[in-house]
Amino acid sequence: MKKKMFHESVDQIEVPEADVLKAIQAGVRKGSKIRAKQKSRFKVLGASVAAAAVLFVASGFMVPSVGKVMADIPFLAKLYEHDKVAGNLASQQLITELNEKAAFDGIDVRVTDAYYDGAIIGVTFDVKGEVKGNEDEIYAFYEIFDRDPNIEETMELVKLLPIEGGYKGHIQLSYPRAELPAETTLPFNIIGIGEINDNWKDEQGKWNFDVPISQLPFETVALGQARELGDYKITFEKLITGKSSIAIEYTLSYPEGGERVMLNLFDDRGKRMIGGTSDAKLERNVENGTVTEKRRITIPMVPDSDFIEVHPSIESGEKLDSVKIDL
Repeated sequence: MKKKMFHESVDQIEVPEADVLKAIQAGVRKGSKIRAKQKSRFKVLGASVAAAAVLFVASGFMVPSVGKVMADIPFLAKLYEHDKVAGNLASQQLITELNEKAAFDGIDVRVTDAYYDGAIIGVTFDVKGEVKGNEDEIYAFYEIFDRDPNIEETMELVKLLPIEGGYKGHIQLSYPRAELPAETTLPFNIIGIGEINDNWKDEQGKWNFDVPISQLPFETVALGQARELGDYKITFEKLITGKSSIAIEYTLSYPEGGERVMLNLFDDRGKRMIGGTSDAKLERNVENGTVTEKRRITIPMVPDSDFIEVHPSIESGEKLDSVKIDL
């Protein structure tokens, strides 16, 4: 798919409230039977309203009636949302065009382009062939990194957008490993395509890809800022700035079985940062009753701000001192 076509196709997507609510209802019906990883102890606080008060999954906030389902299946309807990273990179002609193909049972899937910016990866794919079901209820259920048990959220759903002759899917994810190689491949396997099927969770990939990705230039700045409260400690270690995204790496330590730690992110105007912010657990160790996690917050944009102010707190409401990170 040409870069211009990608950019235009993203910009032309509307956000129909009825369809979004219908998709969520479908997830409620099916989600309790398709399990993903357990919820993280950590949440990045921030939200983005889509349609009728439907909030970004990655933010950790969601409509209470579907919260459990969303926690079990990170529901990614990315073709209803403007991927700001992809849009910015496409305008700079920095998205890599691909032509990776796989076929199974009368359905052809072609990975058409990908990007790797800082710690964020995006992949777009086309689906053609004998797809069964209502075209407004077609999903792809996929896995990444071969269901590596050390990686959170390796199995996800994405709603497909009907296009002429088939469907289009787009995913965006945070690179889940501690090291960020300049060039690598993304193991990307689609398990099922069609209306949501309870059996997908027990099946293996049918359309399997090793998507080649090359990282765009980025800058790294050491931070070395720590905050403590009793047995809880957060050390902000590194800021990664890509072409159209940023990431903050930090280490979190807390007592085994303790409360969750939450972060509020604010810009230099005191406005809470919203929209797609997520975090990934990169490493986890337990020693003498203390859990130590290495994590990475990713923000799918370069904020128009001189700094980010991070406000950590424990789930009970106790607060740690804030941290200012210059951009």
